[in-house]
Amino acid sequence: MHFARATMEGNSFLGVFARASDRLTVLPRNAPEKLKRACAEVLKTPVITASISNSSLIGVFCAMNSNGAVLPSTAYESEIKWLKENALNAAVVDDKRSALGNNLLVNDNACLANPSLSKTSLKAVEDCLGVEVVTGTVGGSRIVGSAAVVTNRGLLTRTNVSEEEFSFLEELFKVKGALGTANMGVSFVGLCVIANSHGFVVGEMTTGFEVQRMDEAFGFIGD
Repeated sequence: MHFARATMEGNSFLGVFARASDRLTVLPRNAPEKLKRACAEVLKTPVITASISNSSLIGVFCAMNSNGAVLPSTAYESEIKWLKENALNAAVVDDKRSALGNNLLVNDNACLANPSLSKTSLKAVEDCLGVEVVTGTVGGSRIVGSAAVVTNRGLLTRTNVSEEEFSFLEELFKVKGALGTANMGVSFVGLCVIANSHGFVVGEMTTGFEVQRMDEAFGFIGD
């Protein structure tokens, strides 16, 4: 099975609370067992629980690929140490835009960043995640991590992305994708989906049609 529906204590905006790569899935410490099981079964990675800046909003504050994770300067040393103990290269990015998960879109091939991030921050992201970092928007939105979801297998973006912009994103991340929504029409799909190359976990509000679009976006048609 390559997808599942779940909630985070009744909240269908799963992307706010979690991050996943092909190596690891990070959930908040208060994640329910159903969500942990769904992520383990669908994403096929070890699942750990953590906090960032003493918050359960892992997906908001953290951007991650198979090489590492970038965290805001408000993250506690104990939180950084815990992630490193779980074989995750973790680095702090000191930028006033501390919601790095919302401001970075990344897979193992590239990273798209909010143009408002400082050059120092962009260099720190590049060093930690081990990929080229370029700046840009998704459908005109600078909060690129909220406006799209990318894995090493596919790309899902909000629906108002132009053909030219979408082609640029596919070329940058070296994947094919599709436009779509989640949670009954929410265009900021990055707030709604946990995904990696093995599958995706979505909020229980997500419709069957939206799941079909995600199948196409993430390369599962025909599997």
